This record gives sequence, C-alpha cells and structure tokens, in this order.
Amino acid sequence: MSKAGKLVIALVIVVIIAIGGFMLLSGDDKKKDDSNATTGSSATPTPSPVGESAPMPSPAAEAIAVTITYNGNSFSSSASTMKAGGKVKVVNQSNVVLDFDSDPHPVHTNNTELNVGDIEPGQSKTFTIAKTGTWGYHNHLNARQSGSITVE
Repeated sequence: MSKAGKLVIALVIVVIIAIGGFMLLSGDDKKKDDSNATTGSSATPTPSPVGESAPMPSPAAEAIAVTITYNGNSFSSSASTMKAGGKVKVVNQSNVVLDFDSDPHPVHTNNTELNVGDIEPGQSKTFTIAKTGTWGYHNHLNARQSGSITVE
C-alpha cells in the first residue's frame, strides 16, 4: 500500500475515534439529565467558569417597571417614574388603534426608545428605556392624549 493510502486510512480511523468519543461523552450527559428528570431532583445552578457569561434571564422573567393603559380617551399613569433600564408596558384597552410615540408631535425625536408605533385594540407592547430624563409621549393619532415618564 502506498504512503498516501496509509495516511488516508489513518485519518479515517482518527475521525471515527473522535466521533465515537464525542458520542460517548454526549450519551453520558444525556443519562445524567434523564436521571435528574426521573428522580424529580432539580439541578442547582453552578457558577459559570471564568471567561463564560451566565445565561441572561428571559424577557418574561424581567419585571415591568411601569404599565401605561390607554382607554381610548387618555392614558392611565400619565406621569410615571422609573429606573433607567426598566421595562415599560403599554396596554391598549380601547377599541381603536393607538399609535404610541415620543414627543414632540409629529416628529417623535425626544426619545426614540418610546416610538413603539401602532398597538392594536386589546394588545400591548413592552420596551426598555435606558436614557435618563423626563420624556413626553402621546397618541400620534390624537396628540392631545399624552403623558410623561421620568427615568432616573
């Protein structure tokens, strides 16, 4: 057999061994996961090794700092205060579309984080405000319907 043929065979053997080792190790992890599931024990989170980041909490797990409700005529919580980086939930409890945007009308340039646009009747939208200050918002379809959020 030629030298090149022996090299190809050796490479194939190394690849097969590597795949087998990977499958063997993956199978052990699966067995550990299955044993936790059958015994009902819950895994305790372990600290992340140096250089790895911890998993981020899911958006659903993060608390809403301010909820603003629109009833078709006005906003409840028309003057709210919250911490920077907090979540705001805007709920449209009316039977008309709400176009939620930042002041000034009609350009919406004071804080574009508030420019969430249309919210259909019965729906809501959640967003984060990081920029500190006092920010006015309004219904673009009727700018007299307005409120403000102070972000500290």
